[in-house]
Amino acid sequence: MDAAPTGIVMVNSLGKMMLVNRHLLGLFGYAESELIGQPVEMLLPQHMRATHPGMLRAFFNSPSIRAMGAGRDLYACRYDGSEFPVEIGLTPIESEGDRLVLATIVDITERKNAEKLRARSRDQFNAVVEAAPAGIVMVDENCRITLVNCQIERLFGYARQDMVGQQIDMLLPVRMRIDHPEKVRQFFGNPASRAMGAGRDLYAARSDGSEFPVEIGLNPIDLQDGRQVLATIVDITERKKAEIRLLRANEGLEQFVYVASHDLRSPLRGIADLLEWIKEDIQDSPVANDKALSNLARATLRVARLESLIADLLSYARAGSADAEISRIDLASLISQVLELQPLRAGFEIRRELAAGVIHAARTPIETVLRNLVSNAVKHHDREEGVLTLAVRDNGKFIEFSVSDDGPGIPEHAQQRIFKLFQTASSSERQGSGVGLAVSKRLTESHGGWIVVESRDGQRGTTFRFYWPNAQPNQDRG
Repeated sequence: MDAAPTGIVMVNSLGKMMLVNRHLLGLFGYAESELIGQPVEMLLPQHMRATHPGMLRAFFNSPSIRAMGAGRDLYACRYDGSEFPVEIGLTPIESEGDRLVLATIVDITERKNAEKLRARSRDQFNAVVEAAPAGIVMVDENCRITLVNCQIERLFGYARQDMVGQQIDMLLPVRMRIDHPEKVRQFFGNPASRAMGAGRDLYAARSDGSEFPVEIGLNPIDLQDGRQVLATIVDITERKKAEIRLLRANEGLEQFVYVASHDLRSPLRGIADLLEWIKEDIQDSPVANDKALSNLARATLRVARLESLIADLLSYARAGSADAEISRIDLASLISQVLELQPLRAGFEIRRELAAGVIHAARTPIETVLRNLVSNAVKHHDREEGVLTLAVRDNGKFIEFSVSDDGPGIPEHAQQRIFKLFQTASSSERQGSGVGLAVSKRLTESHGGWIVVESRDGQRGTTFRFYWPNAQPNQDRG
């Protein structure tokens, strides 16, 4: 008995303790002499002691091997008065002149704590699942639904109890149900977190049979009763509509610009030629005057600006579908070529800060964005002298380009407007069409990057930063 890993106490029919083992003494904190011959109720919490003798008599009237207090929590009381949960097993023993019961007592505090922890984790898991903004469904290896959240009920129009225990195929269009079990089997054979149906459109079916486009993520989970897969389902109907609207808008823009270019360039070229011929005729005429020649020059300038605007519109339309051929780009050479073609005032100082040597990206769109930003910095500078800084930094997956000047700056209220078509920082700026920054933003975003402007009210200087994906990050640095 002393070698037993559980507490053991032997009690006679009068409820007196006849024998205890070493483990029990350690559990309760008593000495053996303090327990032998005493009522067993001294090991119970105070609130249970009055009813226990009746329970003991009932046991001796119908003795059998059984667990005590089946279906309810049992507690014992230590010498210091602290209570702890226990599990008790009863074994009747026939003895000469009396009946005895041998009770085994196990402290289940750790088990109770573990159960509470599991219950708390389960509650937290359920709370997270229910609060998730996406539909969540769990499926076992037999394709049966074992869990859904409220978003799944809302998305599919089924009640929760109508889905749990059913085949996952009930959420699929009929045409997709035949080969789906095989795909589930393949996933469980090679489980990994991944998007479902990569490269193709996926659809789900509501309770009324209507279909809708979805995006699905799969995550395998190992549970006590086996492996399951947790699937997140997002209704992308609105995204698909937005993509279609954007595609149509881009197609419409391209069509408009090309038609406008074709229909406007020819007559503009004809007008320009006529103005040149009139100028030649007037210059040779004895009645030529400075006012007429000035008006002809102004008309010629406006025709040239309109031709430039048409060219800018063509650049903007092409920016969304620019050639994305990846090549190895030497950044020092690229920046030199950009600056060579940019007219600079005599008092301008150019600074270069290159913290990257070679990248892999689409060269033409990067060069176009840099040209636009450099041109803007020079064109809108309010002084004959200035400093222009071009910097490049390798951030791993993205390359950070920046073009900074010490010009008049851009008011904060105008900083978002300048990236829109035909918008400039102020109404007084007449030198540009307001298309260059819109083209730069469109080019950068269409290739997976983004562009920002930094300028503070009341301070001189503006910095444009754009971030471009590096097709082969962490290579060819320096």
